[in-house]
Amino acid sequence: MAIARDLSPVVFRGEPDNRLRERGDWQRPWFFTEAYSQAKLYTGIQKWRDPRDEPIACVLAGRTVLDLTAPDPADVRHRVIVDALTAEFDDWTCRASGERRDAWSFLETGDLYDYEGTGSGERWNALFRIAFEHADAVRVLDMTDGTKGQPVPVWVAHQRDTIRLATLGEELGARLKQQPWEAIEAWLEAHHPQAGVLERIDRMRRPDHDQRADRVHRVVPRCNFEAMGITGAPQPVYRGVPAAYEILPGDWIALNARYAGEHGGRGQAAFVKTLPLVHPEDIFWAGSDESEFLYLPTAWRREGTSREEYLRSLTPEQLRMFCDGEMSSLTRHAREIRKIEDHVHRNFDVEACGLYHGPDHWARVSQHALAVSRSLGIDPLVPYIFGLVHDSQRLDDGTDPEHGPRAAAFVCERRHDLFGFLPDEAVEALALACDLHSDGQTEGEAWVRACWDSDRLDLGRVNIVPDPYCLCTDYARRPEVIAAALQMSGRGGEDFIEDDDSEGRLQRYGA
Repeated sequence: MAIARDLSPVVFRGEPDNRLRERGDWQRPWFFTEAYSQAKLYTGIQKWRDPRDEPIACVLAGRTVLDLTAPDPADVRHRVIVDALTAEFDDWTCRASGERRDAWSFLETGDLYDYEGTGSGERWNALFRIAFEHADAVRVLDMTDGTKGQPVPVWVAHQRDTIRLATLGEELGARLKQQPWEAIEAWLEAHHPQAGVLERIDRMRRPDHDQRADRVHRVVPRCNFEAMGITGAPQPVYRGVPAAYEILPGDWIALNARYAGEHGGRGQAAFVKTLPLVHPEDIFWAGSDESEFLYLPTAWRREGTSREEYLRSLTPEQLRMFCDGEMSSLTRHAREIRKIEDHVHRNFDVEACGLYHGPDHWARVSQHALAVSRSLGIDPLVPYIFGLVHDSQRLDDGTDPEHGPRAAAFVCERRHDLFGFLPDEAVEALALACDLHSDGQTEGEAWVRACWDSDRLDLGRVNIVPDPYCLCTDYARRPEVIAAALQMSGRGGEDFIEDDDSEGRLQRYGA
């Protein structure tokens, strides 16, 4: 089954073979094993009736892909590759049984490598060396790790190509364009039962209005913050589920404060998941157990809709984040983001501009960007990068009225290298947000408004309380969010939420 043939850039489900990275042998091919990745993620081996029906997002038009999972002597390209293998290796005897075989049978059984004592690493590597002369990526059967001796389809491409992993959200989006809902629902139930997509959809369209949290800063008691050695305003929440890579909308979340308290504040760091600045309307307590709540962000709710209507109502970015997590784009582009960080740090004059507009400020803005983006249901990638670059072109720590336009020009000048991984609309939004971020504007597309609010929430560092009338989103205007932002800025926001009257709170801080 050909899925997502029009996806761009090239995407594969799976992960690079860690054995190659451990050896540092970067001239070898890079392996992407679908079944192994699925087995690790869902703690169970996925089996498919048809090897062409496993969950995978395929290829970009214009790239040549060679599928050898069903080698066909009538296919000229297949025959050329097998003939070259046969000419290079004389002996194709099965070492386990002594049976004389040929290259075709090794490909058909998925045992070209040395799993059952029949293949060899030399033959395996030779296959791809030859195949890459005819294609950009190759797909073969392989009895890879984690599949209990069952041959499964494996994508292989040379590591020098830039290839990122497919995501469940991207694949689901492609199927929504190509298949009827009944087929998609059956596919989710058959291939991704542990992903919980359908269950989360049901929660977001019929949320359980049990008991709301009344204070965001009480999600985890302050004493437990101190016990765990956690400081700062962002509210961590904990769930002891090692298979969960990230908390997703519609998830049940268990607060591990009790566990940490019993172990002297020592939690298992690998299980810690963070939701920065959780706001109360997104939280519904289980009712019977105060240590668990349901995470239902307002931006993701669609009450009264069907499952199909719910998924089709989400933008492509929302669909990906709903399935894969709000941080998935940051994780995917971690290498590119690190390059931006390294560049702006190397070229920034900390002594001249670092007191109020330096890396500490950038970090807080990027942290706010995650929370504001969540409240709007948008991809946090652009607002997060905005935090790194919006003040990076300053000449001093004063007014410097042209620093925004200079930052916008920097983004545009480097759009084909440093920011080349961003689509055009993202680059344009980033440049616009940088250009006007000091002008006090409040209207614009969601990406731009998230950027501006992320910056303005850190005004406490210069002894200015963010004015709700100058903020762009309902989330940023919330008194408890402003209070938490003041804490992050070092201003202190404990008293900001004591008074129920928001106007009184603002007057108290001189707004």
